[in-house]
Amino acid sequence: MSDSLVPLTGFGDALPAKVSKRLGRELTSIQVAGTVLAARERTKVEAIADITQAAMIETSSLSAMEEILIARTPHAEARLRHIADVGVAGMADIVLRAGRTLR
Repeated sequence: MSDSLVPLTGFGDALPAKVSKRLGRELTSIQVAGTVLAARERTKVEAIADITQAAMIETSSLSAMEEILIARTPHAEARLRHIADVGVAGMADIVLRAGRTLR
């Protein structure tokens, strides 16, 4: 199926030129509105994906750093895990809010 509008034919003199032109403009306006809406939705998806990707990468980095620091200072393990968990939970909250806000 083509994305372009089909010209009005087969009406003969049933549609005056003025009505035909107006109808063509209205159909074009509807098509443009649909294209704009699709672009907005794609932009939202991309924004959510960017935020999610950044949070995932940072979570991975924090987890690696957490393990290194625990190996260096085993007596601080509980505190380090707590701090890392709080940070990751904060990032998860940002991802969740972005999904809600961008709807």
